[in-house]
Amino acid sequence: MTLYQFKSKHESEQTDIVDVKGELIAEREEKFCSVQLYQVGSFYVEVYRHNHFNVVTRVSSFKNTKQLDTYLKQINIEEILSSL
Repeated sequence: MTLYQFKSKHESEQTDIVDVKGELIAEREEKFCSVQLYQVGSFYVEVYRHNHFNVVTRVSSFKNTKQLDTYLKQINIEEILSSL
């Protein structure tokens, strides 16, 4: 599936695709929601879930790895370096 094909789907179909084909790679918290980052083939998908109601409020998909910068702060490279 291409990013274009994914974006052409309704949000409920997008979340179904993420559930089946997505690989969870990171999570972060925002003020009222949690954001899960998935890799789906050659692109990434952020799924925003409202913390209190546990419903999807937004799905954002992209290929540009610059948008992954938000998640880089969470990676502890000390563990990686100590294993070398």
